[in-house]
Amino acid sequence: MALRPPQDRATAVRPAQGGDAGAMADVFLAARATMLYLPDLHSEDETRAFIRSMVDKSEAFVAVRDDRVVGFLCLRDHWLEHLYVHPDCFNKHVGTRLLEHAKMARPAGFQLWVFQDNDGARRFYERHGCRVARLTEGRDNEEKLPDALYVWPATREPSV
Repeated sequence: MALRPPQDRATAVRPAQGGDAGAMADVFLAARATMLYLPDLHSEDETRAFIRSMVDKSEAFVAVRDDRVVGFLCLRDHWLEHLYVHPDCFNKHVGTRLLEHAKMARPAGFQLWVFQDNDGARRFYERHGCRVARLTEGRDNEEKLPDALYVWPATREPSV
């Protein structure tokens, strides 16, 4: 059975371009501001430079609604490295649209990390067929927070 994008015609997903980096950084900063458990490790300028580099180093895609970037995802090899949605678009199928795009781009599967405290993201990924492959105490992530390795499809084994 071929994967098809959800029928959300209000949101388009397209490859990110260099000019999207500012809007992607806005989404990233706004989404992470809702994650009150995260330590504040980087300045806004450092974060914006990081997002600019992601556009160049990974397969980046943006979700656009009403001519506004409202979410993005970055893929590299068999990893879903980032998927962020602007809080204004939480629970409006933008994340689903992006995740379905990732599934179509990586039909053999992918893996991703999620902070264990990010209950909303964990429910989202589990609802969409990802499964927890491993829980860690966070020693290897920059934030030093417990995280969870997810895989899609659920039958895929992690390759960390």
